[in-house]
Amino acid sequence: MKKLTCHCGGIEIEVNVPDPFVKVIRCNCSLCKRRGTIMTMVGPDDLKIIKGKELLKLYQFHTKTAKHYFCSNC
Repeated sequence: MKKLTCHCGGIEIEVNVPDPFVKVIRCNCSLCKRRGTIMTMVGPDDLKIIKGKELLKLYQFHTKTAKHYFCSNC
């Protein structure tokens, strides 16, 4: 398990990711392309929100296929 936080520390999550990552993905949406983001995917059983669930805000655009969650404080 890896422990991660947002920039302000208001959100803490634990995520179980294979080491090394099984598959790294480059999203082609405008948001990820602008930020140069790469990512991997984990199932719901491999992600646990430890702190700050109430701070998570959902952002979706265009086809609303992807769900992007951000800290509302950061």
